[in-house]
This record gives sequence, structure tokens and C-alpha cells, in this order.
Amino acid sequence: MQVLGSRAGRGLCHQDRRRQQAALFAASVEVLDQLGWLDDIQRAALAPWRAQALVNARGLRVGERKPVFKLQTP
Repeated sequence: MQVLGSRAGRGLCHQDRRRQQAALFAASVEVLDQLGWLDDIQRAALAPWRAQALVNARGLRVGERKPVFKLQTP
């Protein structure tokens, strides 16, 4: 489970039932960005946790991890 809070009194909690931490972190950063909670400095600092190339044991690129969802807001 990932729980995030801000000094502005906002919070976010979500869980990845498959327990894949890399995916959970990437999703967390994407949600924060889509909610408009990140400024340019924070976005840059969190960039390593976002989309990332996946490589196999031989070092060959075999795919990528990237968010493919869009939040629905009222």
C-alpha cells in the first residue's frame, strides 16, 4: 500500500494487489502529476520512478514500464 500526504492537507492512498513496487511507485508519481500536485522541480526529481525501459539479463531492451491511465475527475 502506498500512502502519500502533503502539507496542504491533501492525501492519496492506493494498493497494488500484485505487490509490484516498481509499478506502484510509477503509478503514484503519475497520479500526483495528473492531479497537478507536482511542480517542475518535483517532476524532475521523481522522473526515475516513472516510465523506464525494461532490459533482460543480457542487457537488451525488451519493453518499457509506463502509465497508460487517465484519471477521471468530476
